[in-house]
Amino acid sequence: MKGLIIFFGIVVGIFLFLCVIALIIWLKIKKAARQAGLGNIKLNEVGNKIDELKREDSMRVRSASGMTKILLPNILRDFPEFNEHRLYNMTEEDLRLIFDALTNNDKVKLDKVPLLQSSLISLIDDHLNNHVEVSYSDIKFHDFALKDYTKIDGVATVTVSVSLEYYYRLKRNDVVEESGKYKKQTRYACNFIYVYDESLFKDYQNVVATNCPNCGAVIKSLGHKYCDYCGTAIKEINLKAWAFSSYKEY
Repeated sequence: MKGLIIFFGIVVGIFLFLCVIALIIWLKIKKAARQAGLGNIKLNEVGNKIDELKREDSMRVRSASGMTKILLPNILRDFPEFNEHRLYNMTEEDLRLIFDALTNNDKVKLDKVPLLQSSLISLIDDHLNNHVEVSYSDIKFHDFALKDYTKIDGVATVTVSVSLEYYYRLKRNDVVEESGKYKKQTRYACNFIYVYDESLFKDYQNVVATNCPNCGAVIKSLGHKYCDYCGTAIKEINLKAWAFSSYKEY
């Protein structure tokens, strides 16, 4: 009898413990709902309210964060022919090209961004091998600004901040992970490099990861016109002009 009482006591204790945990979780959900502006609506209306908030966020244009007024005089001092608006145009053109290539698994047009060609081809191959489909559509660019400027070891780097919007859809193994129902408002930081002194440019492979388009071997020097491994002709990269070298969403 004593053992039975102990058993029921344990069961009741576990039940009360679970009730307390459930209450704590519920209170936290209510608090989060109030902070999100959902505190005064019924549970069956939460989905509609969340959709409304997502719709509002999809229309809230981000601003490009930068320091153009501070950086531009320094860049013009070192490169008098520098044209910030031309660089902004290049930023838009190259990002559109990249988004289109990823959407259509098109490796051919990537030769227009030679410093990114190898990594993007690898990304497309990874998508194909893992049954991943991505789509960027209705892309609109809003704002541009100069975000950073550095000169190290013979290489000048200008970072452009850009704000834009697009519909983004992601499907993996026939499962839609991102529906693209609402537009995404976002920003990218895009780097452009200019090799002004090749004699100082010793860390080439870490700054510019260029590979043979045929066999994937690393191209070991700026002057190479043929791949050392398979003999494929290498398209010469003009680094005496601003070249798109990397991009990152932030």
